[in-house]
Amino acid sequence: MVVYAQLAKVRDMRDLLEEVMLLQTTWTALNTPDMARRGRLVRQEIAAWMREELESMLDELPPRVRDLAVEGKDGIGRKTEVPWARVYSESRSPSATDGWYVVYLFSAGGDRVYLAIGQGTTRWAGGELRPRPQDELLARASWARERLANDLSSRSDLVATIELGARTSLGRSYAPGIVAAISYDFGAIPDSSDLAADLRFAVRTLAHLYIEADGSSTLPGELPPEISDALTLAERAAGRRGRGQGYRLTVSERRAVEQRAVSIASSYLKDQGWSVKDVGATSSFDLDARRHGGERLYVEVKGTTSLGAEVVLTHNEVVLHRENHPNTMLALVHSIDLDRSGRMPVATGGTLRVLTPWVPQISDLKPISYRYAVPDGSHR
Repeated sequence: MVVYAQLAKVRDMRDLLEEVMLLQTTWTALNTPDMARRGRLVRQEIAAWMREELESMLDELPPRVRDLAVEGKDGIGRKTEVPWARVYSESRSPSATDGWYVVYLFSAGGDRVYLAIGQGTTRWAGGELRPRPQDELLARASWARERLANDLSSRSDLVATIELGARTSLGRSYAPGIVAAISYDFGAIPDSSDLAADLRFAVRTLAHLYIEADGSSTLPGELPPEISDALTLAERAAGRRGRGQGYRLTVSERRAVEQRAVSIASSYLKDQGWSVKDVGATSSFDLDARRHGGERLYVEVKGTTSLGAEVVLTHNEVVLHRENHPNTMLALVHSIDLDRSGRMPVATGGTLRVLTPWVPQISDLKPISYRYAVPDGSHR
C-alpha cells in the first residue's frame, strides 16, 4: 500500500483519470497490455489516491460511519466495460452489489468519468451477476434524494442521471441506481485539489445517507431491520463473521420497539374485555389473555419499525401456535417510530394489525438457518 500511495503522489489524479479514459477507447474483455495497465491504474494508483484523501477526512465524520474503505475493480478474468473505484462502509456495503457508496464510474467510450453516489445494482443469481429490478433501484435513488435534499442543493453542478454509453448489460445496470453525480469531461477535468474537495463532499453526503438508511423503516427494497439482524446473527453463528451488514437495531432499540408493541397489544385486548398477563419472559408466546367462560388466547406480539410485511418467528413459537390453534392471535404492531436522539431510544406510534385465529402456515415460513446433526463416526 505504501508503494501505491507513493505512485499516486508522483502523478496528479487528473492525469490518472485521463489515462484510464484514453484506455477505455481500446476496451476489450481480454487481458491485453492496455487492459492490464487500466487495471493497475484503477485498482492501485487511483484507489491509493482515494484512500489517502479518505484517511485525511475520517475525523470529520460521525464515529458510527467511520468504517470506510476503498477498492477499485476492472473485472476478474474478463475485463469489464465500465471500471470503477469506490468508497464504502465495510459493514453496510461489504460487496459492490450491496448498499450505498461513492464511486468513480468511467464511461465506455472514455469521454467522461463520473463521481457518483450510487448503490449496488446487481445481485448474484444462477452463478452470475444480474441487474436488480429497475423500478426498485429508481425508487431507492428517489428516496435517497429526498433524504439528502439539503446536501444536494448546496451544489449546482450535480446531475441525477448519467450516460455511460455501455454496450454490456452490466455496464448499463449502473445508471438507474445513481442518486447524484458530478460529471468530468475528458480534457476538462479539474486539478487534484478540486477533485479532492469534490470527493470530500461526496463522502460527507454518503455518511449522511448511511445514517438516514440506518434509521429508516421505509427504504424501498430493504429488509425489515428485524429480518436483517436475524440474518446477520445466523451468518455469524455459522462462522461467517466478516459477512453481512451489521446489526441495524441495538439491544436497547429492540427492547423499546418490543415494549411499545406489547403495550399497544395489551391495551387492545383489555378494551375487548380480556384480562392480560405478560408471559413473554418465560413462555413461547407473549400475552396470556383470558376472558369469562373459560376463553383463552395465546397471543404472539411482534413490533417493527417497518411496514410489517415480514416478521421473525422462532421454532418454538411456530410449534406452540400450531398446536393451540384456533385459540391463537398474532398482534402485529408495525410502523413504530424510533427516536434515537436521547440517551435511551424512545418508541412511539405504531399501527396494530390483529390476526385471530392465527396459525403460521408452513408455506409462509422461510428458513433463516438450520441446526445440522453431524453424523457419528469418521467419514472420508
